[in-house]
Amino acid sequence: MQLGVSLPHTGVLASPAFLRDFAVAADELGFGALWGVDHMVMPQHTDSLYTLGRKPAPIADDAVSGLLSPNYEMHTALSFVAGVTSRIKLGTAVAVLPIRNAVMNARQVATLDVLSGGRVIYGIGVGWLAEEAVAMNMPWDRRGARSDEHIALMRALWYAEGDLVEFHGEFHDLPPMDPEPRPRQRPVPILVGGHSDVALRRAGRIGDGWIAAMMSPDRLAEHWDAVRREADAAGRDSEALQLVSGVSARGDRTEIDFYRAYAAVGVDHLNVHVLRDTPAATIAELGRIAREVLPELS
Repeated sequence: MQLGVSLPHTGVLASPAFLRDFAVAADELGFGALWGVDHMVMPQHTDSLYTLGRKPAPIADDAVSGLLSPNYEMHTALSFVAGVTSRIKLGTAVAVLPIRNAVMNARQVATLDVLSGGRVIYGIGVGWLAEEAVAMNMPWDRRGARSDEHIALMRALWYAEGDLVEFHGEFHDLPPMDPEPRPRQRPVPILVGGHSDVALRRAGRIGDGWIAAMMSPDRLAEHWDAVRREADAAGRDSEALQLVSGVSARGDRTEIDFYRAYAAVGVDHLNVHVLRDTPAATIAELGRIAREVLPELS
């Protein structure tokens, strides 16, 4: 299991200098991935329920901006840190497909993969914040079906043979077009996020794996079993799927065993949230985990 870290491209500490310093430190210290988050719009008020907890729940006014502002756009931030790092993977946890134009998205991800030397792990989700899609002038209806086709379109542009590629679906109809640049990786891992039954089925049915938010190892194992059963039922190789989850750094005597419990479930990449009160304290926490934890998990 590899340990990655959440990229601080959102929130009160986010700045170009801190992004650069954090990414360089994580790369040099041996962490496995930098993980970004995706919100294009931070509405002051929302009627949408937050769906990534155990139960859907309302959120307070200004809660999104209170958590994320300043919010440096995810793909751009990952491109920025790709230029100052050399080996660490670049992950999205997760890209919200319904708020993104599928053709532009395919081109951006392919470009990032080529320019970074094949380091992208593309976590995706169908989103929960309807007000964000409205502000982006993107359709919110049937967003699950639209996301399925979004994934199919990206893969068609990335992997189809020949000098020209076309795509004809329910929501997208593309005439023959030049697909370059195509990603360096074949395939770019597309990991499906979400905890609903339909999201778990989507991960098993069409994803290269499942990307989970923070949850206990027991709950993670239960959901992971559901993903793998769906993959088996679809005639896919469930053993080939990747599993990503997230945790907060602990810094106590139980830390190593805590991480090992996720490894026992089958987690391939564990996204550790290490943010502290200041940039200096956060970089110091990266160093502590690199010294005390990474050797124990290698």
